[in-house]
Amino acid sequence: MARIVSKVYGEALFEFAKENNQLEKIYEESLDIIDVFSTEEDISKFLLSPKTTDEEKIEFLKSLFVDNIWKSSKSILYRFFKLVNPKGENQKIIDFLAIIIKKGRQKDIVAILKHFIHLVLQDKNIGEAEVYSAMPLSETQKERLEEKLINSTQFDKFIVNYNVDESLIAGLKIKIDDKVYDTTYKTKLFDISKNLRGLKL
Repeated sequence: MARIVSKVYGEALFEFAKENNQLEKIYEESLDIIDVFSTEEDISKFLLSPKTTDEEKIEFLKSLFVDNIWKSSKSILYRFFKLVNPKGENQKIIDFLAIIIKKGRQKDIVAILKHFIHLVLQDKNIGEAEVYSAMPLSETQKERLEEKLINSTQFDKFIVNYNVDESLIAGLKIKIDDKVYDTTYKTKLFDISKNLRGLKL
């Protein structure tokens, strides 16, 4: 059910943003909202509380993002798209969150915005990848990897999230959409062990 909700609302936000030439702007604002929701658990608790009205929840989000976060010096820092207008200028994303809250779907806000972000990147032909390595990669290694990803896929650019997992020993595990490319020693050792167990001596 949660996946259906995120898909329906995420697609609605995408269509609205595209029709109003707001894709890049709402994309950047969505990243901020997801970050804040992910790091501040009290916000989710507040939005889910039956003791506060929908109006109080909406006003809280407006005050938090439009009046504070997006008016701070960080508001001019865009992560991916170079935009002219400041974040939160027309409050369209807050209006959208207000609809979600009034529909009682506030627990799905992050999932909805993540689906919207995925749709924006697809529209821009930008790939998303999760990369896992045993040790942090250098900037040079990251540049080479991203170049290989672009050359070996249909995407023009890539947004890569790098993760460190020491249990991998060496090599890389790369996840793009629902596909996983695993060249780690951990997996190779597991395959060898599995094959050895199947030997009849």
